[in-house]
Amino acid sequence: MLLTGNKTLRQIAGLAETCNFLFLKLLLKNRAKARQFPGEIFRSYMGLVRDERWACRSIFELFPQAAGNRVVLEHIPCEGLLTPLEQLACLALITKCLQPRAIFEIGTYRGRTALNFALNSPKDCTIHTLDLPPGMRLGDDLRQNSADRDLIRASSPGACYEGKDVAYKIEQLYGDSKTFDFAPYRRSVDIVYVDAAHDYEAVCSDSENALAMVRANGCVIWDEFANYGEYNDVTRGIQDVVGVENIVHVENTQLAVYFQPAD
Repeated sequence: MLLTGNKTLRQIAGLAETCNFLFLKLLLKNRAKARQFPGEIFRSYMGLVRDERWACRSIFELFPQAAGNRVVLEHIPCEGLLTPLEQLACLALITKCLQPRAIFEIGTYRGRTALNFALNSPKDCTIHTLDLPPGMRLGDDLRQNSADRDLIRASSPGACYEGKDVAYKIEQLYGDSKTFDFAPYRRSVDIVYVDAAHDYEAVCSDSENALAMVRANGCVIWDEFANYGEYNDVTRGIQDVVGVENIVHVENTQLAVYFQPAD
């Protein structure tokens, strides 16, 4: 039921699959946090079972060369949504392993992930990061997803990387990802990171553009995968554009990875 488009059915099924005494206690203590509980339990289950609706693997199984690599993480305290530390470390390790010349991030927010891509990539790497221009962040009808509207208002592209010693690697781009011209980046990007709007239409559009940009032996990475809540359209969009049989869920994260085959 995780892949159904009906939110009510999905959430009922999620509760049926994961509900226990701890969930009921959490519901009494913090109703907002309780909504995250089914997704947390389901992702833990996938890490243990490894193969069910899709493959789930540790970062070191996906990238054996990550063992022994050192990464740099910079914590930027700020309000709003933050990428979990373990997830940020996985992105840093992937960057170290692939030694990319070009990274394209769809969805900047404040630039924390872009900064950490820059910290762990070669000196000549360029991180292109795309976000809505300031004039498009104030409306209420930009996205179907209400949670996204709150994030759009709180976004401040560049706030986390401006003034940093690796900021020269980062090229800030502006535009709506559904209408942005990605043609100049076709088959030229080593890592495409998709973490922008989370409604179904936008996820499908971003995924199609990501597949068109990634070069042979590169990878596409999505955030908010295997999520029962407001961002469930990410999983559904990946299923319909890429096929869940073609991606791997990174254990203990909300990351999904697609590997572009060699030519």
